[in-house]
Amino acid sequence: STPLITQHQANQAQRIHQGVASGQLTRREAVRLQRQQAAIRHAQRQARADGVVTASERHRIQRMQAQASRDIQRQKHDAQARASVTGFERR
Repeated sequence: STPLITQHQANQAQRIHQGVASGQLTRREAVRLQRQQAAIRHAQRQARADGVVTASERHRIQRMQAQASRDIQRQKHDAQARASVTGFERR
């Protein structure tokens, strides 16, 4: 069982969704971050496939999540132009 990893995944998905809603993330950034989350979910499913999540598997997933968290932070706070009704706005 990996309840902490699962909760972390939910929190990161919420951060991505909030970034899209607020305009902090462009569509392209959000898609890339969502793919990264999908890769983490895949690694989590693979780790659980044999019924036991080893310490090394858990550590690998946690490292992936930490990198994803840094990527979300970086993308939400960069100065990417985002599409708006009137053209492009700088954030």
